[in-house]
Amino acid sequence: MAKRKKSPQRDRSDPVWTAFPNLGIYALTFDDDAVIQLLAAAVEREGSQVAFARRHGFDRSHLNQILRGRRGVTEAVLKALSLRKVYAPE
Repeated sequence: MAKRKKSPQRDRSDPVWTAFPNLGIYALTFDDDAVIQLLAAAVEREGSQVAFARRHGFDRSHLNQILRGRRGVTEAVLKALSLRKVYAPE
């Protein structure tokens, strides 16, 4: 069984840590370029853009445009990759 990496530890001297020890979560965040890389890897695992598009109900040409950077990542693509949008201020 694969071992999970531990989340980075919070500074225990932080007053927020002592007041709310279970507050917040650690999460991976991806920008659009990273999502496109994940999409390309998923397409490669599937075998072809056509196979991936058929399996997830996409138009093949639209999928190609996303992979080439001509169109933005859509909600349907995020759902197919089991990702979700969250608010994360910089």
